[in-house]
Amino acid sequence: MIYRILCVCIFIINFSMSTEAQNVPIKEDNFKVRVAVADVQSILEGSIAIKDLRNKIEKLNHKIQEDIAAKEAEFKPLEEQLLNERSNLSETEFEHKVNEFNAKVSHVRKEIQIKKTKLEQAHAEAMSRVHETTITIISELAEKYNLNLVIPSAQVLYAKNNLNITSEVTFMLNERLKEVTINY
Repeated sequence: MIYRILCVCIFIINFSMSTEAQNVPIKEDNFKVRVAVADVQSILEGSIAIKDLRNKIEKLNHKIQEDIAAKEAEFKPLEEQLLNERSNLSETEFEHKVNEFNAKVSHVRKEIQIKKTKLEQAHAEAMSRVHETTITIISELAEKYNLNLVIPSAQVLYAKNNLNITSEVTFMLNERLKEVTINY
C-alpha cells in the first residue's frame, strides 16, 4: 500500500514538473543561426606567411641535404681505405676498424635524424602560429558580423557566396602575418 502511494506521488511530482517546463516561453532568437563558411585550404594557399615558410623550410632542407652529401663524401674514401687494408690486417684488427667506422656512420646518421626532427618540429610550430592567427581572425569576423558559427567549406555541400568569408580572412591574414620565424 505504501509502495503504491509512493509511486503515485512520484508520478504526480514528475508530471507537474514536465508541465511546468512546458510553460517556459521559448524565444525565437534562440534558434536563429548566423553562419559563414571559410575555405581553410584556400586561406593557407593564399597566405604570404605560408609561402615564406615554405621557402625557408626548403632552404633549410637543402642545407641538410648538402650536409648529408658532404658526410657521404667524407666516408667514401674511409670505406675504400678500410677495404684496401683488409688484406694487411688480422681478422680482429679489421673487425675493430669496421666497428669504429660503423660507429662513426651511426653517429652521423643520428645527427642528421636529429636535424630533420628539429626541422619538422620547427615547421609544425610555425604552421601552428599561422593557424592560431587564422582562428583569431575568423573569431574577430564572427564577432564583427554577429556570426554564431563558421564552418570549413570542405564540410559544406552548398553555401551561397555571401556566406563565404575566405577572401576576407586571407586578406586580413596577409596584412597581419607576412612572415613566420622558424625556431630551428
